[in-house]
Parts: sequence; C-alpha cells; structure tokens
Amino acid sequence: MDKKKLEELELLRKVYPENEYKIIKENEKPDFVLLDKKNNLFGVEVTKYFDTPTSGRFKNIPNYTNKLINNGFIHKQDINLLKVGELVIVDDNGKEISSPDKGVLRELPQLIERINALKKIVTEKNKKYNQQYDKSIPIDLLIYDSGDLTAGFEIQRDQILSYLNKQEKANTLISPFRKIILLIKEFNKNIISIKLKST
Repeated sequence: MDKKKLEELELLRKVYPENEYKIIKENEKPDFVLLDKKNNLFGVEVTKYFDTPTSGRFKNIPNYTNKLINNGFIHKQDINLLKVGELVIVDDNGKEISSPDKGVLRELPQLIERINALKKIVTEKNKKYNQQYDKSIPIDLLIYDSGDLTAGFEIQRDQILSYLNKQEKANTLISPFRKIILLIKEFNKNIISIKLKST
C-alpha cells in the first residue's frame, strides 16, 4: 500500500472503525468499498481540504518551507503570495528579540474564501461522481482538513464552525453522495466531525 493510500485508510478509520466496517476493496473512484454489520455495501471517497493551492504545496511538497527559506525552490503561483523574512520573538514583557532564524509569511484567506474552497471541492467531486464513480452502490464523501479551515483568529474559527453547524442542521446540501462528512483537525489535535449531508 502506498503512502497516499495509507493516509486515506487512516482517515477512513476515523469515521468507519474496523470493528464495524469491513473493507471489501481498495479502489479508485471510490477509494474504498465497505461492508457494514447489516451487510450493506457502500463506497467512500476520501479527499483533503486545502484553503489554497499554496497551502496544499506546504503540506505535500517535502521541506517546501526550507526550500523557500534557502532560495531553493518556489512554485510560480506562490511567487507573489509568500514572503521570506527574519523572525522576531516577543518575550513575556512584550520586548522584541531578534532571531537568526527565518520564516515564511503568507496571508490567510478570509472566511468566505475558505468556505468557497470547501464548496469548490464538493462541486468538483459531484461532477466526478456523475462521470467516474461506480453508481451501483451508494458512496459517501469524506473531506479531511488538517487545520486550514479554522486557522487564524478565534472569531474566524467560531464563525466558520457556526456556518458549518447550521449547514449540518439544515441538511440541504444537494449532492449525489449519500453522505458528506467533514473532519477538521484543530491545532489542539481534537477532531471535529460535521455532516454536511446525511441521509
């Protein structure tokens, strides 16, 4: 099993535990075919949320930050979005202390941009469902966010989670997927599960 499939399996098991769901097939389109305890067969497509392609590169290109700091490599789309600079440490008294270390600065997308990125993922997966997926079984969509969606100020996090919780309660999302489940891993390592669509 390659690294990508292992990551998908790890995410799958956060929602569909091994003692309740048996993997019948590891696939593509959908990624997994499962059997529940009532012998119901269904598929699960696993995908990751990134607020921007830049964020995806930070998480998917090994040592991307170090390459940026050492002027080794920058993706052409990131040239005007990322800035390398010296870090300044602020002590408990508010005094700034210079540091020899460097870091990479980028502007975080605003709330509406993050929600739109999530909607775009669902829209693209909906299109693929109609063109590429095995329609002989119901399929769930599992979207995993490793921190981009709720990053930043507490007020933004609360606004985003409030919006998503309202969507979960309304359950009005139109999609050919049977369920759409969003997993958000926060910086404290807690995982929030939100059903954007349920049966």
